[in-house]
Amino acid sequence: MSKEHGTENKAGRLKGLKIRTLSLWIVVGTILVSVLIGDGVINVMDRYQELANMTKKYIVSEEAVMDMAVGSNYLTEQARLYAMTKERSHADAYFTEVDVTQRREKSLEQIEAHLPTTDTEALRMSKDALRLSNELMDLEIHSMKLAAQSAGEDLSKLSPKIQEYSLPTREKNYTDQEKADLACQLVFGHEYQDMKQQIEQKLSGVTDHVISICDREQKKSEKAMKNALTRQILYTILVVGLVILSYAMIAALILRPIKIYVNCIKNNNFLEITGAYEFKYLAATYNNVYEMSLAQQNMLRQKAERDALTGLLNRQAFEQLKEQLHNVPKPIALLLIDVDIFKSINDTYGHDMGDQALIKVANLLASNFRRADYVIRIGGDEFAVIMEKIRADKEQIVSYKLDEINWALQHPQEENFPKLSISVGVAFSEQGYHDDLFRQADQALYKTKENGRCGHTFYRPNES
Repeated sequence: MSKEHGTENKAGRLKGLKIRTLSLWIVVGTILVSVLIGDGVINVMDRYQELANMTKKYIVSEEAVMDMAVGSNYLTEQARLYAMTKERSHADAYFTEVDVTQRREKSLEQIEAHLPTTDTEALRMSKDALRLSNELMDLEIHSMKLAAQSAGEDLSKLSPKIQEYSLPTREKNYTDQEKADLACQLVFGHEYQDMKQQIEQKLSGVTDHVISICDREQKKSEKAMKNALTRQILYTILVVGLVILSYAMIAALILRPIKIYVNCIKNNNFLEITGAYEFKYLAATYNNVYEMSLAQQNMLRQKAERDALTGLLNRQAFEQLKEQLHNVPKPIALLLIDVDIFKSINDTYGHDMGDQALIKVANLLASNFRRADYVIRIGGDEFAVIMEKIRADKEQIVSYKLDEINWALQHPQEENFPKLSISVGVAFSEQGYHDDLFRQADQALYKTKENGRCGHTFYRPNES
């Protein structure tokens, strides 16, 4: 009681920054910087989304302008082809574009939907282009009506727009050749070419206006994104500063004391009172109990769990492992091993050679199995191996190890060293060590010996 009381009094007089306080400062600082970074990331994402939306909007608008031009040129192409060839397919294609496909009208809807309402100039020019294209249709339908009559076409098979179009009185009296010539002149003449040029100028103006607006908006968005990225750089610098400061404090108050304590423990010295409050308290407490623990450590050293001859774990360690692994929820394997005809080796070569044989078997077992496996000399020429985290589906791995060991024993490298072999019985368990596991491994070992030794057998429940 007096020693504990003295420890409390000494610890109570210690001063220093507590790890809890340091941790709180770091957490608060990290949260604040994280909030700033999160806000910055959201800001950058918003600027990027604005730029992406604006770019997409004007790309769609520019494509719509191109579609309007393509639609207008397609009508011109079909009207001209009909005027020249009189093939009804061109007239049908013309009115399919006008009544069904409607690329010009749909393009104008796209432009109106994606251009801002403030871009009135671009919208006005787009509508003018469509208006001029519709005016061209009058010349084109006029041309197709003349071409159809000059070819003696059945007008009832053509579009109602051609049927309903009324020719001027003077043209009704034209000969078929005159009507055919006039049909071509209407779609190839100066008036038609001038209107086509006006349409192209309007659409070119829309494209130029869209590009100008897009360029202006891009520069505006780029500036906003640059500002947002600059703030992110500042936040990143702040994070780096916070990390450096945190590391410096951790190094001084935690890492340095740990390093000092490790060296003190390695050298069996008292711990230096340094670092954060908790470390100082730990050192003071450790130093108070250090002397008392020395005697206990000496006692523990005397209770060695190693076999004196082979250096493997001994029977006592085996019993402790059985208790430790009893019914634990993890798979294990138990291998029981006997050195074959070991008595004859002692009788023939002497006990010194017998000891060397046991050491060789022990070394081969230790080197072939994993470091995490427990290799044990139970007594005499009897050994055991306990493997953790291994299931019966890994039998091939265990077989390989045991075959390697027996091959090495059968082919000794040392001169005048007798050939050896081992017999092994193996049993698996999914629930750690249990009372039947030793019996199962021993039963498998017995079968190995019955089958001529120098091998191994896996326990099979249905072969019991």
